[in-house]
Amino acid sequence: MKLFVSLDADGKVAAVCTRTSTDTPTEAEFEGPFYPDQLDGYKLQADETGTNWLVFDIAQYRKAQEQKAAEDARQAAETVRDSLTKEAVLLTATDEQAAEMAPLYPLWQAGVTYKAGRRLRFGDGGFCKVLQDHTSQADWLPDKTPSLYVVLSDPAEEWPEFRQPTGAHDVYMAGDKTTYKGDHYTCKADNTAHSPEELPDAWEKAAE
Repeated sequence: MKLFVSLDADGKVAAVCTRTSTDTPTEAEFEGPFYPDQLDGYKLQADETGTNWLVFDIAQYRKAQEQKAAEDARQAAETVRDSLTKEAVLLTATDEQAAEMAPLYPLWQAGVTYKAGRRLRFGDGGFCKVLQDHTSQADWLPDKTPSLYVVLSDPAEEWPEFRQPTGAHDVYMAGDKTTYKGDHYTCKADNTAHSPEELPDAWEKAAE
């Protein structure tokens, strides 16, 4: 049977066709069934008359399969590495950095076991950090359960809405800005856990 073959830059068989074309310019003779899924095992071999024969080399095929398996394993390893690198970045980022990368974090779901320190998206643009290990429940929404979550403000928002601190992890520090009952305030003292209404000496109202 007469076939027409194209070779790649390394001289390996890249394609085989029953008719000639610009893509398959090399003429070859072939005997026996042809297995397209084992193309890596075929090669051209000239006889004493100069005729090209398409032959199957089992050793070449096995070597090609080993190389492919090794390349697949390398790519899979790189995928795992990239995933771990991304996970490490998301886990070690500061709260401010995390808020800027919020779209990369998973969405809060009920029935999931969350570890303290994990950051999550929730609702319509909300972003929070888990305060203690727990399995989430449908009625324990992040913005309604301050014992389990602290809502993180968007760093692009200059005057985020005041949120009542629930512990040392989310108290206001000197220089922090907030909006309370429609007015803007800047915190004047570190570790402030009370609102401008409850502790006015710790806050300075911004000029209109």
